[in-house]
Amino acid sequence: MKGRFEWWNEWFDKKQKYARTEEKQLDEDRFNSICVGTGLPNIHQKSTFAFRDVQDGADRFLGMSPSGEKPFARVYTRLGNPSTEYLEKKIFQLECSHIIDKALAADEQDPTIGAFVFSSGMAAISTTLMGFIRPGDGLIVGNVYGCTDSFVRYLDDRFGVNVYFTDTTKTENVAELIKEHPEVVAVLLETPANPTLEISDIEAISKITEANETLLIVDNTFCSPFLQQPFRLGADIVIHSMTKYINGHSASIAGVSLGPYPYFSGEMFAAYKDFGPTPSPFDSWLNSFSLQDLGLRVKAQVKTAKKLVKFLDEHPLVKSIHYPGLKSHPQYEVGQKQMRGPGAMIAFEVEGGFEAGVKLMNYFARPDTPMELAVSLGSVISYIEHPASMTHGGIPEEDRLKRGITNTLVRLSVGAEGFKTLRNALDAGLRQANSSKELNKSKDEELMVG
Repeated sequence: MKGRFEWWNEWFDKKQKYARTEEKQLDEDRFNSICVGTGLPNIHQKSTFAFRDVQDGADRFLGMSPSGEKPFARVYTRLGNPSTEYLEKKIFQLECSHIIDKALAADEQDPTIGAFVFSSGMAAISTTLMGFIRPGDGLIVGNVYGCTDSFVRYLDDRFGVNVYFTDTTKTENVAELIKEHPEVVAVLLETPANPTLEISDIEAISKITEANETLLIVDNTFCSPFLQQPFRLGADIVIHSMTKYINGHSASIAGVSLGPYPYFSGEMFAAYKDFGPTPSPFDSWLNSFSLQDLGLRVKAQVKTAKKLVKFLDEHPLVKSIHYPGLKSHPQYEVGQKQMRGPGAMIAFEVEGGFEAGVKLMNYFARPDTPMELAVSLGSVISYIEHPASMTHGGIPEEDRLKRGITNTLVRLSVGAEGFKTLRNALDAGLRQANSSKELNKSKDEELMVG
């Protein structure tokens, strides 16, 4: 819909100048250097801040502040906080260092990207959408997390937003829906998708959305900024559940959203301040602390995941496996193009059907196994879960099955316990889930040789 966003032309111009780049990833050493930073901020555990004088208070409420300070970060913590501001700047640097470099070289005075940290990933998604969506607007949605799915259905049911679910791995689906429904104002996708690990071509889809003044919103949680930087590929808004890889220790819940500065400083900030989805200063400090080793953690987790995938792919008790690093993956080439590595998430189906899957996961519910039966991901602890009954249980069964989320699908988030430990535990769990003595015997012999 032409002219839907007053700030579109300004954003589109800067997007082409500064955000798109042929270099798909930030240099790994520079990434780690930003993560480590120059030290952590103080924990500003307070709700309100004293002004220097009346003029200082008036200026901050008008959005003006000393250079280097976010105007509302020293007014009232629902509007912002210095501890949260530090984290916002760090995530901004990780996702947008190339934008900073280009803008500085061009002596660009106006900001290109804005960033907000939230109390959860869902707070980031819901507030980002509510800042611009209106009754009668259309929203194209890919294969997304269960709560994201239920939220957009809520918008459809209660607010008259037309939601069109589609397989965004097929770029032509997005093009056809935008052509058929000119009221579409945004495309929301996850890549890799949760939990099937399908990959959507961000760059190809962005060319379609740009031509129609439609926002492309990418949930980058499964990759973290280390593995994928969607602004470089043409995304307009990037979202993370920081609870996952960015925190990495299951110690805090948080989310972050980054996008066009004119929107984030206007309509988006209005939604942010009025909805009140801000995190506590301590949670922001925890996430800043965890961020310091993000690149090192994810690199180690991916290394282990690759080995486990090879093991599972050859295991006689594993029926099928979904992993972007396998050449058999349907979007393998796209993943190679836009990701630094294939990630540390694995999805697979076990022989023996649903009952075997239940036995496998109950095995990891025991306290003497090296991973946990839990629904989070991205932690140094490995987590295993059953999407159909847990994270995606709220999706109507027909839609869930169409997306490949079967009753036998298992999702595994690989942690930092090490390959041998996880391999042996998975093998023991799979053997317990299936009582075939012949298969168990052959696997014993194989492990002894290996």
